Amino acid sequence: MARVKSPLAKKADAPAFDLKAHKKRAAKAWSDRTLWQKFYDDAYEFAIPFRRPASREGKAVNKIERLFDATAIESSFRAAGQLHSDLFPPDFFKLAPGAISKLAMSADDLTALKRQLQAISEVVNAFFQTGEFDTSTSEMCIDLLVGTGSLFPVEGDDETPVRFVCVPFDELAIIVDAYGKVVGIFWRSQLSYRAIHDAFPDGDYPQAFMDKLKADPEAEVQIDQDFVYDPKRRRWDFVAYLTDSERPIKTAEYKTQPMAVPRYHRVPGEAYGRGPILLALPTIKTLNKAVELTLKAAAIQMLGIYGYRPGGAFNPDTARLAPGEFWPMQATGGVLGPDVVRMDAGGGKVDLGNLVTQELRLQVQSMLGDDRLPEKGATPVSATEIMARMKRISQNYMGAWARIVNEVHPVIVRRVIEILARKQVKGVPDINIDTLLVKLDVLSPITQAIKAAAHSRIVDFIQLCVAVKGTPMAAELIVKVDDALQAIAEDQIPANLVVSPTERKELEKKFAAAAAQIAAAQSQQQRAA
Repeated sequence: MARVKSPLAKKADAPAFDLKAHKKRAAKAWSDRTLWQKFYDDAYEFAIPFRRPASREGKAVNKIERLFDATAIESSFRAAGQLHSDLFPPDFFKLAPGAISKLAMSADDLTALKRQLQAISEVVNAFFQTGEFDTSTSEMCIDLLVGTGSLFPVEGDDETPVRFVCVPFDELAIIVDAYGKVVGIFWRSQLSYRAIHDAFPDGDYPQAFMDKLKADPEAEVQIDQDFVYDPKRRRWDFVAYLTDSERPIKTAEYKTQPMAVPRYHRVPGEAYGRGPILLALPTIKTLNKAVELTLKAAAIQMLGIYGYRPGGAFNPDTARLAPGEFWPMQATGGVLGPDVVRMDAGGGKVDLGNLVTQELRLQVQSMLGDDRLPEKGATPVSATEIMARMKRISQNYMGAWARIVNEVHPVIVRRVIEILARKQVKGVPDINIDTLLVKLDVLSPITQAIKAAAHSRIVDFIQLCVAVKGTPMAAELIVKVDDALQAIAEDQIPANLVVSPTERKELEKKFAAAAAQIAAAQSQQQRAA
């Protein structure tokens, strides 16, 4: 539930919020959202059936009646766990000087700025080290595998300044601009009258709402909480309202995007994402049907289907057509045959079905990025095949990596910094992350691997110079080795652990003085000898 504590102060001459025009825009967003519903219904039913909110399907509803194979469910949670660990390791980001800062500032000033930003990063990172953040991001990664996820940093109280919520995708609709950027987030949910009033105690409620709050506070009603970007003011407008509201319950403004809505893959012209589960959905449904037929064939093989001669002793009208049941027949064998006979089905068909389902399972696991090794007792997989599988999954993952990182990390970090700065948390000033003066570096394992690959080119060239010239000093004539190592260190380790240029010069003087003293001592020893 959005809890608006201290929105940006509005100007006195700011126009009133046009709720009627906003409802038309929201209705169009939800109308476009319904076009996707069939795809998402199948994806959630066959891959993550227990992720849908109870407000949509009811509480304690059996959601696995048509499921006969759990491969997609297991692989989805494994893939979500891997995605979560890659996106959000401990201290998953740091603030660093942008390109303009590096060009305009001296070396010492740049080092001081790096250390200042490092200190801010450590304070802000502390507010992400909570179980609520881990839970919300894990849920977001599950939704993201379908195509679109959400992560909502909410302003809390003095004890917990920042809260994190993952809004179920079934409760969201979005709109994008001409470049595919999210500019409208529409959140529709069912909440009790009491919960709505507790969330917005100073809200502007219609009289009918207040009467219902007194009569039946636990009854539920639909509430919309929407965030829309205004490009002219470069602000996000928040509005909460009921379906029959003529005026908003609450409005507010935000500097930064309040909710991150990452998308896995995106087709041009479409607002919503397409994740691995949607891509693998045909195979998942085929596998589920193949297992269903295999189980039915196995049941028929074990229980049999029986034929009988109608003689009044058995009434087939009261019997079901299922394994272990009886079929009426004119004859069951020679000279009409016995009254009851068992007709056994062949067992080879079940074995063939097992072969088909095994191949389908491998396809589903591959498409969902489930890279676990074979179970014990299975045919051993060679090291070459394992490495090829890991490389293929990594390459497929990289196709969506840049989009996911860009639509999650800058959004939530900016939002948390805005919340902490408004609460005047010590060590967190109100700074702008614009990539030019101050940028955000993501410290995830995959991002670090990309940086390491770029750094390896530098190291390989230095080694090449030494190998060709045959002397370690040859690299110094071509490459600024110290500056190269300095740049690598700044990308790999915290700024407060990197020696500044001024400190390096002082250390070089100390080393030179120490070397001179050693040389002088050795010279005196030689003379004495």
